[in-house]
Amino acid sequence: MIQIKSQRAQKLLGEPKFFKTSPSSQMRSYPSGEFTVSVELICEDNIVKNLSFYGELPDWQRVLLESWAFIMIGKNISFCDQITIRECEAFLRDRNSEVAVEGMEADKEADFKRLFTWIKQLAHKKEVQVYTFSSQKGPFRNLKLADKVRELKGFLNSPEVASLYQGKLLPVLLEVDDLTVYLEVSYQSQEERALFEELHTMGVELFQEESLNFIPDA
Repeated sequence: MIQIKSQRAQKLLGEPKFFKTSPSSQMRSYPSGEFTVSVELICEDNIVKNLSFYGELPDWQRVLLESWAFIMIGKNISFCDQITIRECEAFLRDRNSEVAVEGMEADKEADFKRLFTWIKQLAHKKEVQVYTFSSQKGPFRNLKLADKVRELKGFLNSPEVASLYQGKLLPVLLEVDDLTVYLEVSYQSQEERALFEELHTMGVELFQEESLNFIPDA
């Protein structure tokens, strides 16, 4: 059983700063089942200016998200998925030697990281652009590494990929090794595996590279 121990955490539950009593029209609903929450992110020049949450969550999830939001305000959005739950819990402590939230299983860290990664993607939703691969650039396999990375990022940020995943966590480029492309992407369910196969087919057709290989790093 997960228990909230610190007075600081209890106070945030009673007087939340980032959790709202009603949703706004700008909020986006998290598409995965670990958290029933909607989020609004406000950034200026990639700096987090404000965060808002709405949803029915257990108290320990609410207070850790409150803590995470406090930590993120004023930081670059690139740090969004680098903040650990241990840091969030430490922020809530009354004393360094006394835990604020007790009884969390180790696998909860991965759940929060997926949520943070999704929130990070919200900052780039308005930057989705139409993407085409020009034949004038030559065969994809002959491009320099930096050019391959740029083209793949353009593809992954395209409306076609956004439409394919329909609000789910979008694939994130991790590494490119010749024609092998490593992607951070959810790959657990049959539906997620089918989406990934369709993404791979789209990439092969777009770049006209039969040997292009997408590897999921879930």
